[in-house]
This record gives sequence, structure tokens and C-alpha cells, in this order.
Amino acid sequence: MYYPFLLCALAGLSTSLGAVFVILGGGINDDKMSFYEGFAAGVMLAVSRFDLIPESYKSYLSYLTRLQGARAVFLLFLSGVAVGFAMSKFCDTFTFKYSSRQGQIIGRTAFLTTLIIVLHNLPEGMLTIFTAAKNARFGLKVSRAVALHNIPEGMAVAGPVLYLSKSKKKAFMQAFWRGMAELFGGFVSYFLLFSFINTAFLNGIMPFIAGIMCQTAIFELVPSSMKISKNIHTICGIISGIIVMSIGIFLF
Repeated sequence: MYYPFLLCALAGLSTSLGAVFVILGGGINDDKMSFYEGFAAGVMLAVSRFDLIPESYKSYLSYLTRLQGARAVFLLFLSGVAVGFAMSKFCDTFTFKYSSRQGQIIGRTAFLTTLIIVLHNLPEGMLTIFTAAKNARFGLKVSRAVALHNIPEGMAVAGPVLYLSKSKKKAFMQAFWRGMAELFGGFVSYFLLFSFINTAFLNGIMPFIAGIMCQTAIFELVPSSMKISKNIHTICGIISGIIVMSIGIFLF
């Protein structure tokens, strides 16, 4: 019984490791902040394109035709994009307590990034618990993959927090608690939703989250990053995020 929860907790804690990498990198200036926002965008685009969408489509093919599977993924992805725009509008109703216009912009994108990573981590926790409870060996493989995913996600959360608060402790704790959303998702799935969570549910939620991620990366993170510093830092961040996340995906 404890094994699935242990795997889920370790996978969630790897988000904190991403925060440690940011903290050990020293202070964050405008150039680094631009890089980290581009990095977060690259991470979201890579995990959507190379992990969430292909895995969902491949699973759909086990009981749908190619056309039906592609249509299901596409419609779920578009639904996620629409929710992403709604979340952006929702953020516009908040006033972030930073004196400068740049601080307001970064605070807004940091809030959105954190919210989306939490949304992403909840079903990841469900997936880890679900697979580990059904098959211990496969559950270990899934938890390793999720843990590797979470390291750059922790960097994406900790970077803006460190930039805005100048507090290493806050940056670490923000990443830690976002990672614990994974464990929370695991608890919910096991004690409340285990009998309802099936392959179809997990298939549906993956392209939906991918749509939210792509909308946020393209329409929020990239424009915000380019306003902070030179475009070259944004481009380097995007490329680095895609490379780091892609390596993690293809290794596991």
C-alpha cells in the first residue's frame, strides 16, 4: 500500500531539486529572468509536443480509429487552449503588489506558471499512484519519468519567485509546495477517485493540460520574457527548456 505513495512523494520532491539548481545559480537579474521565463515556455512546449499529446494519441489508438483518436486529441487540446485564455482573463482581475510595471508583468506570469504546473502535477500524481498500484515495476518507470519532468518545472517556478522576492527560502518553498500537488493528486486518486480513474480519463486530461500549457507558453511567457530583456535570452531559454525536457522524455 505504501509503495505507490512513496514513489509519488519522491517524484513530487524532485520539483524542489529544480529550485536548488536556481538558487545555486546565484542571484537573478533581468537577463536571467528573461531566460527562465523562456525556459519555462520551452519546458511546457516540449512536454506537450513530445509527451502528453503523443501518449494520449497512442493510447486512444488501442480502442479508436486513427481519425477518431486524432479528433479526440485535437478537440481536447483546443478545449485546453480555451481554458488557458480564460485563465489569462482571470489573472487580469488580480492586482499584483509590485511597484514597477515589469514586476506586475512577472508577477502575473509567475502566478499563471505556478497554477498550470499545479494543474499538471495533480493528474501526474494520479497517474503515478494509479500505475504503481496496478503494476509496481511500471509504476517505478512512470515515477522516474515524472521526477525528471519535475526538475525543470521546479526551476520554472523558483526563478520568478527568487527574482521578485530576493528570498531563496521562498523560492525553494514555492517549488516544494507545487511539487506536493503531485502527492495530493495521488491521495485524491487513491482514496476518493480510484474506482473512477481509468485509461480514458487519463487520456483525456493529457491533451487538455497540453492545450493550457501551449497557450500560456506562446501567449504569456514568451511575450513577458521578451519585455524583460533582449530577445536572445528568451530564445536561449526556450531552446534550453525544450532540450532539457526532451532529453528527460526520451531517456525514460
